[in-house]
Amino acid sequence: MTAIAPQTDVQLLKVPLEMDNANQLTFANATAQYNYFNSLPKLSFDNFTYQRKDGVIRIPALIDDIIQYNYVMYRNEGFSNKWFYAYIDKMEYLNDGVTAVSISTDCFQTWQFDLTYKRTFVEREHVNDDTVGLHTVPEGLELGEYEIVDLRNSPLWETSSPSTDWLPCFCVTKLPSSTTQVTNGRVKGDAGYIGGVFSSLKFFAAQTIDAAQHIIDIYDNDQNLTSDAIINIYMIPSCCVNILTSPSTANSYALYPIYNYYESDAYQLQQPAVLAENYTPTNKKLLTWPFSYFYVSNKSGEEVTYKYEDFPFETISSVTRRTITYKKQIVPSTSLSAKLYFTKYKSYTEGTSYGTRMYNYGINFAKVPVCAWTTDYYTNWLTQNGVNMVVDTAASLLGAGIGLATGNVAGAGLSIAHTIGSTIGEVHKAQSTPPQAHGDTNTGDFNFCFTRNSISFYEMSVRPEMARIIDNYFSAYGYKVNTVKTPNITGRRNWNYVKTIGCYIEADIPQEDLQTIKNMFDTGVTFWHNASTFADYSQNNDII
Repeated sequence: MTAIAPQTDVQLLKVPLEMDNANQLTFANATAQYNYFNSLPKLSFDNFTYQRKDGVIRIPALIDDIIQYNYVMYRNEGFSNKWFYAYIDKMEYLNDGVTAVSISTDCFQTWQFDLTYKRTFVEREHVNDDTVGLHTVPEGLELGEYEIVDLRNSPLWETSSPSTDWLPCFCVTKLPSSTTQVTNGRVKGDAGYIGGVFSSLKFFAAQTIDAAQHIIDIYDNDQNLTSDAIINIYMIPSCCVNILTSPSTANSYALYPIYNYYESDAYQLQQPAVLAENYTPTNKKLLTWPFSYFYVSNKSGEEVTYKYEDFPFETISSVTRRTITYKKQIVPSTSLSAKLYFTKYKSYTEGTSYGTRMYNYGINFAKVPVCAWTTDYYTNWLTQNGVNMVVDTAASLLGAGIGLATGNVAGAGLSIAHTIGSTIGEVHKAQSTPPQAHGDTNTGDFNFCFTRNSISFYEMSVRPEMARIIDNYFSAYGYKVNTVKTPNITGRRNWNYVKTIGCYIEADIPQEDLQTIKNMFDTGVTFWHNASTFADYSQNNDII
């Protein structure tokens, strides 16, 4: 039997790797791997006897002279050209010329080019596509308080003409005289319907506030009308008023027809590219719920929260971002019924059917307040009853004459006194009744006065302090993905973090070493792709 001469090469090294396997280095191939480790500060020995895996190496040196080394690479050249990489577990002084060095295999460095990664459950990793809205798995992180940015207000009308945005609208049982262009208070051909619902009432808008008061006076003084014919007066946005037609007139004041309903053009609002105080996140997940979102409010108790990632990408002025597209619909019935809805929410596109307009995800505008107005009770009563009062009195006197002629003096006297007294009593009652107030004033007036019943859009985002903390966390440990896939070992410029559950790797290597590698993945490991930037999280780590 031929004896094999000692030919094992051993190198003691100083490396940045540690035994916990929380951080590892990747290389393009075994040659690049060898070149890196061989370039590190080292102490080389050759002609050692066969080195057993995970054993003890007797280094011919004083422990004090080699205590700074933490790693070993060795090759049993007489049997194989493969280099094995191992951590130094401990050193033990034997004598002044010999130190016992215990080693344990760095399984990943030793076998990384023999591994075949299979699909497995990946809990966290650095993703290789960071498109806004693509990754929305909840992180369960502390968020702190939110900062609020007023994105915009969206009023009901939102149009450049006319200059008067709101007009008084009358709801009456009977129209004033001299109205030819107003049919039941609406555009001809649409008479009898408000928003597709039948109404026997008449609706029209007054030209000005002065005109509105004048119309009330008409109802007080016109014997063919009564102020009770005014059922309601409320403000109406000018977009619901057909002011382009020749208006009907009532004693020289214009009465404008109103539309059956109104639908606005589409309006667009793009997702901001920054968070509060112009903080620009490195990781785009911070631009999604719950780190960043928006909500809308009608400022009367109704608020709805929306996620930017539920809207599609659109290009506006050469900028492509998630775009909020919405419309408004108004039914100009009493106090108005109006809604703001999104036309492309949750990937739906606008259509003509109920389902695609996404009404259920919209928000109602607040009701406009009912106007307050007064009518002169006596003038109105006198106008309505003046003629009848004269006729009734004459009839009473005639009756009295007949009574005298027939000798029924007592009866006639009582009849005359009672009739005239009753009439005088009604006149006095009408005279003493103060002007009657109608309508209502309420807290809705405050909202209408200062916001004109607009819908407000508010951007909600975590404060810069929390944003930086979360951003740095994502930079170091990627996103929670909770997906069965092949882990991303590479894909970033400097490092990739991976954490799996039940890691699955195939390799023709010792099973104990394979299990160690699987455990490393299940615990979580950061793979560094450039040794010169090892453990330096300040480096750029964009997707490559």
